[in-house]
Amino acid sequence: MDCLLLLISIAFIFFGIVIMKNNRFYDYPSDDMLFATKLKIFLSGLLFFAVGLYGVINQIGAISS
Repeated sequence: MDCLLLLISIAFIFFGIVIMKNNRFYDYPSDDMLFATKLKIFLSGLLFFAVGLYGVINQIGAISS
């Protein structure tokens, strides 16, 4: 188990949640330009979250094997 990778993965999850929480695209109508901008930033936060989750799951798998 690599503790540094686990900490970085947890940080990615935290930053992903913060980005997704601050950029709620669904508050805007779909024809508004802010909708597209907020959606793009929201999806990048979702990507941060997914990469962090993958890292945590990978490290948990390394512990069990």
